Amino acid sequence: MAVAIFVFIAWVIISVYLFIPKRLSTEENLLLFFFFTIITINIFTILDLNLQLIQHSNKREMFISFLIHRNIIIPLTLIIFANLIINFESKKKKFIITVLIFSALYFIDLLAFRIGLLTCDSSNLYLASAITLAALMLLAVLITKLIIKSPERKLI
Repeated sequence: MAVAIFVFIAWVIISVYLFIPKRLSTEENLLLFFFFTIITINIFTILDLNLQLIQHSNKREMFISFLIHRNIIIPLTLIIFANLIINFESKKKKFIITVLIFSALYFIDLLAFRIGLLTCDSSNLYLASAITLAALMLLAVLITKLIIKSPERKLI
């Protein structure tokens, strides 16, 4: 059941990505996707294997769902966020987009914890998840600004 839920969420996110207006080129979006995938893999590896703060399930179905969550859902949602945040000029609209994307990612994380995809012994699990997502979103904004102000971008 977990695989079906996370495949559906990934399908919805891919559909949203295909239909949003994008100011970043395909190459820039691909670069962002690879960057965010590497960052999320590193974060989950450090939290799981090195610090043992969270543990992913060893069941095959749950592990496939974990991979979909880590390698598709989080990076693609951050790319959607990056593309939407540069499309709007108004700070109010940017704030609303930020809150909506954060809420969606946080809800997906809560779902992952609720169905047993990820487990944690710490009582500050929800706070740690929120801090991690906020840091990823801040990183998305900074990297997007770096790409936009890049002098090589004008050559493409």
